[in-house]
Amino acid sequence: MKNFIRWLFIPFWVSSSLARGDYSEHPDALKFIDSMVQAHQFSRIQLTRWLSNTKKIDSIVSAMSRPAEKVKPWHEYRRHFISNQRISWGVDFWDEHDDVLQRAQESLGVDSAIVVSIIGVETNYGRNVGNHRVIDALSTLAFDFYTQIEPREKRRLFFTGELENLMLIARAQNMDPMSLIGSYAGAMGWGQFMPSSYRNYAVDFDQDGFTDIWNNPTDIIGSVANYLAKHGWASKQPIAVRALLQGPRGNEISSAAKELYTVEEGDTLYSIARRFGTEHTNLQEVNFLKNANELSVGQVLSISSDLKMNQLMRPSKTIYELKDAGLTPVESTINNFKALPIKLDAGDKNEYWMGFTNFYVISRYNPRIKYAMAVYQLSELIKSEYCEIKSNC
Repeated sequence: MKNFIRWLFIPFWVSSSLARGDYSEHPDALKFIDSMVQAHQFSRIQLTRWLSNTKKIDSIVSAMSRPAEKVKPWHEYRRHFISNQRISWGVDFWDEHDDVLQRAQESLGVDSAIVVSIIGVETNYGRNVGNHRVIDALSTLAFDFYTQIEPREKRRLFFTGELENLMLIARAQNMDPMSLIGSYAGAMGWGQFMPSSYRNYAVDFDQDGFTDIWNNPTDIIGSVANYLAKHGWASKQPIAVRALLQGPRGNEISSAAKELYTVEEGDTLYSIARRFGTEHTNLQEVNFLKNANELSVGQVLSISSDLKMNQLMRPSKTIYELKDAGLTPVESTINNFKALPIKLDAGDKNEYWMGFTNFYVISRYNPRIKYAMAVYQLSELIKSEYCEIKSNC
């Protein structure tokens, strides 16, 4: 069963993008070979042969320099990942694999809609798994991009480790490492697992003896669900909720005003600061106020808040604390739940959200606020459409 993976041939359009040169004599590659021989008893001759046929890919360098998460504002990023076509494909995928998704939800606790959404965001349900040889991508990033172009030791070590894991997978599963195709970052299969994620989280969900994230929807579904479960998914718990950033007396701040507040009758600098979770001295400094008592009705203040948005970490502030700082959920929510305050650029205004623990867990798949939000919103749209045609939803 394991040997079937050899169908992952190299298309002609992949070879046409290869740059000249190889990695067999690259100083960092030589160190890599030494470590693999010493730590894992690989054949030096075999490793040298593989790396002599491994190429630096210039298009990967360009792609890593402009990832969508960093370059696109939220309103453009959302349009890229959330479309009627992707929703339709998601509904079809759910319908076709409902029994597997239900089994994954029951055994691992992860919502079916989230699993479906992640596979859709990652590869459009297997339609776009990448067109680079994984060994080329990982070598380019480990030996060139993060050493010469954008020197970052932590990232160099990460991709060197992924290349190590790729070799270990190939040996364990009797694969040819030169045959595996993936993204420009070296992610593989419908769920876009990095080699280390494959080794740590991918599962043989149909128990046929091989964990196939490339061509087996059962293993793909089980592996994505297992990844989320192992990162702390909380079953039947909320993911995110829309919120309003409010001023004193609950008056909503104009999103278009980007945290500007118009002073009303009875306001003091102290009450405004308290409502926004900041110090009056911060407001005084930002607005060049010599005297904290010199406020007039209609005066427009810039808000300097201690409520830090988009800090991607496990939630630590309760809903009650966020409310006290001026961020209020638009739906009824348990006050002792912990959440992340989120602000997204919706074009002519800002959107405010609260992301709960499960939102953070989604971000473990890809550590970007926009990614996690796209997955969440797509999952809700897919679920809504799917549930219209299914009575057991």
